[in-house]
Amino acid sequence: MKALFCPILFVWSILVVLTVGAKGQDKVSPSLLWDMEELREVPLFTNLDSTSSIRSMLFRSVSYEGKNTEVFAYYSDPDIVRGVKSHRKYPAVVLVHGGGGKAYREWVEQWAAEGYAAIAMDLSGNGPDGSKLPNPGPDQVDFNKFDKIAGHSLHDVWQYHAVASVILAHSWLLNQPNVDSKNSFITGISWGGYLTCIAASIDQRFKAAVPVYGCGFYAQSGVFKNDLNRLKTEDKAKWIKYFDPSSYLQQAKIPFLFINGSTDRHFNVIPYHQTYSLVADDKRFVNIVPDMKHSHSAGWLLHEPRAFFDHYAHGYGQVPRLGSVEDGDSQISALYDSPVSLYSAEFFYSSDTSSTNQHRVWSSVRAKYDPMSRKIFCPTPHEGFKYGFFFMRDHRNLSASSVFILR
Repeated sequence: MKALFCPILFVWSILVVLTVGAKGQDKVSPSLLWDMEELREVPLFTNLDSTSSIRSMLFRSVSYEGKNTEVFAYYSDPDIVRGVKSHRKYPAVVLVHGGGGKAYREWVEQWAAEGYAAIAMDLSGNGPDGSKLPNPGPDQVDFNKFDKIAGHSLHDVWQYHAVASVILAHSWLLNQPNVDSKNSFITGISWGGYLTCIAASIDQRFKAAVPVYGCGFYAQSGVFKNDLNRLKTEDKAKWIKYFDPSSYLQQAKIPFLFINGSTDRHFNVIPYHQTYSLVADDKRFVNIVPDMKHSHSAGWLLHEPRAFFDHYAHGYGQVPRLGSVEDGDSQISALYDSPVSLYSAEFFYSSDTSSTNQHRVWSSVRAKYDPMSRKIFCPTPHEGFKYGFFFMRDHRNLSASSVFILR
């Protein structure tokens, strides 16, 4: 390989006022760190395996601590996976792993078999066997994610490099001959969902995004606030300004489907609610799945991400959707939309404010729905509640939820 180039990084200011949460807290987005003109260029790459049904390669990414870097990735598309040459162009998807993850071969294989050109990259500087590459970027450890904000260049923090590598992978993908460059998407799991929130907000070439679990407002997270609280006050503020997804999401122009579990340990009710609230109502889809487990495999089993992308790529029926909730004294209701009839509907609620999100106790009641008025409703629980949400499933076995009701 030739020596990696170091892109010239420049800063331009975009000031956006974000009004968030019940207290109407104002936030101003930071100047963008990433040189999008540079990142939109197709990166130089070297094929490692160009004959298997799942290809592998190294592509050039931004420099790290003054050194050139390379990123390992898997790629495939429907033609490659079937061993044919149809000369068709396929929609594309960028797959972003979470904490402790890697470039997952089976994830690429799944999406290629379902009609998408897919790429998954390793964001820890590792190769396919888990060992460090000769020219790695930052490892995905807490020091590189949080502590490095103090006394180091912002360009050497893990998030800067990870977002840049995601966007470069997107640029490479769009340049492939079998890819429909007007239909590209992104989904990520956990920390990959966090990165998806940022990357899809600043890379306007994506057509839609599905962050699974990941969200912003880390200072209010039941888990990640501990990492931020060990920083000095000025370093914590700097981290939030430059690396919290809340600083970027209101810039998003594309549809987002936010998926999370009701009892997720890492991404709890309040910051999750604040995060999806930054996206415009007409671009926001929400799916709070009761008791969903937190893992890469649990995210892969979801049908909703592909159905969501299929709608924009092929014009197929949209995933079900719930509108704003009317929280009355005697009845709670919301309007819903689905191209097919509903199969089930429930209302989940909790008054448990003392437990962690992972151990919060939820109750549920069956909700009724009227296909004529497209309304879902149930009596207001007589015992009251602090948090609540509707959850429904249609006859395609696709689910959706309302936003959280916060009392």
